[in-house]
Amino acid sequence: MMQVTHFHKARRRYAATGLATIALIFSFADAAAKQHPAGEQAEERPPIAVIAHRGGALLRPENTLPAFRHAEALGVEFLEFDMEMTADDRIVVYHDAAINPDFCKADAGSAAVPAPVRKLDFAAIQKLDCGSGVRPQYAGGRFVAAPGAHIPELGEVLRAFRGSKARFFAETKVPKDADVDPVKFATLLEAAVRENGLEDRLILQSFDFRTIDALHRINPRIRTCLLGVPRQTRDYLAALREHHATCIVLSHDEVDSVETRRLQDAGITVFSGVADDEGQWRKYTGLGVDAIFTNDPEGVIEFLRRSGLRD
Repeated sequence: MMQVTHFHKARRRYAATGLATIALIFSFADAAAKQHPAGEQAEERPPIAVIAHRGGALLRPENTLPAFRHAEALGVEFLEFDMEMTADDRIVVYHDAAINPDFCKADAGSAAVPAPVRKLDFAAIQKLDCGSGVRPQYAGGRFVAAPGAHIPELGEVLRAFRGSKARFFAETKVPKDADVDPVKFATLLEAAVRENGLEDRLILQSFDFRTIDALHRINPRIRTCLLGVPRQTRDYLAALREHHATCIVLSHDEVDSVETRRLQDAGITVFSGVADDEGQWRKYTGLGVDAIFTNDPEGVIEFLRRSGLRD
């Protein structure tokens, strides 16, 4: 989404040979721990990690460097962001299929206008200020604007934090009406990750499993995470094995504590759905998820500390 200190303890051995192979080359869980003999007490679970959704969109402008810097300073384990492809095949860190005028405006003197990201080249996108405004759903008293913050390129984000302890949780966005080749998307992503030496620190997530499958074929060392699996099947392990993924995002109404542990025993990392209030955070800690996914990383960290679940 650094050697994540909250995940450095060993997990159990992978149940499937394919997943075990991936585990051996990814230090996130230090491979998988040996299963406990019958009657032996299981080791203490590691503390729950925090994933800053879009860098913490309730606190700073989403998917911008100021947001990621703020989240890193808070001490989150994962910086989460979205990725779109421009007209000139550059990967930019942005959520919407089209530039959203609610919070992205043209720089002074620029003729840039909102349009689908895939129809704008990188130079045009760089002329937009996406730090002065805020998406209405994230507006609030704790939000701090960052005037002049632009939409960053993927490589810019990776370079900015490759010397930190942060991990990256990056999502490929492939709009249905956009001419985006998922294999090319995965190829460009893999090149940027490999060039920055971050193959063991980035997890690719997506609803578009074509990009998940393509990345696995290109570089199986980079972990992948499935989104939206309950829309297709409740046999989560089967879907994960089919796509060689070792991580899944599940809402509290899509999994219970027994299933969470079953997935973890099979070597799967279980992330929560996006949760921004204490009631939901309590549900996820009760489920035993590996990390809480939130727009309010500051709030989650304070909650976990107050609950005795984080130092």
